Amino acid sequence: MPGRFRRATCLAPLLAAAILTAPATGCSPTANLAASGGARGAGAKEVHFKTADGWTITGDLYTPPGKSHGAVVLLHQRGGSAEDWRSLCAALQKAGITALAVDQRGAGRSTEGPGPTGADAPWETGPDIAAAIASLKGKGPIGLAGASYGANNALLYAAAHPRQAQGLALFSPGADYHGLQALPAAHAYRGPVLIFHDRNDSIAGSGPQEINAALASRDHTLRLLNGSEHGTALLQPAVLRETVAFFTRVLR
Repeated sequence: MPGRFRRATCLAPLLAAAILTAPATGCSPTANLAASGGARGAGAKEVHFKTADGWTITGDLYTPPGKSHGAVVLLHQRGGSAEDWRSLCAALQKAGITALAVDQRGAGRSTEGPGPTGADAPWETGPDIAAAIASLKGKGPIGLAGASYGANNALLYAAAHPRQAQGLALFSPGADYHGLQALPAAHAYRGPVLIFHDRNDSIAGSGPQEINAALASRDHTLRLLNGSEHGTALLQPAVLRETVAFFTRVLR
């Protein structure tokens, strides 16, 4: 079914409207960024912070030497983790941009919270994004990158909080991933957007094209690739270069 996950990978629906209507006070996390000794990739530090609704989120922070020229929060796909973004995080770090890849609530290392984990993890992760952004205070303008359901969460959050997200890189977004409805958010968001999509991706279906057509932004690009990969599997060298160039432009 175009733009949706099949039932085998879908769980109880969550309404994206909750993100679009959430008051600002509901997105104020307890942002105590604590680095531990566990490094996931070269130059990365494991960090932890609390969300406003009680989840402990774990992520990998890549900090460039010298002044940070902006920061990007990266949100994995269903069944994925922060580790999936290692190549893009390293490329952003090299370009002078801070990268924070998180394990969204219920996934990877982020299993301490008031809800299910693993295959039953929540689909809506707006408070995780709010907490991640709050933890990056002083790092400059913020961009969001997301894969699959992470892409939809990024778009919905940016539409609800446009001043917090200076640009979006979306990998295989869907028109509706189990209640995360992207088209209303696309109509609302006016910031720069870069979308990557493999033409034969049966999970995203026509979702990326529908989102691109619906965007209110005048600065948006849909990059169609010839393949059938999904989400972070699209992170080939040319895609990495274009994504880094995009964030270098929109965050400065």
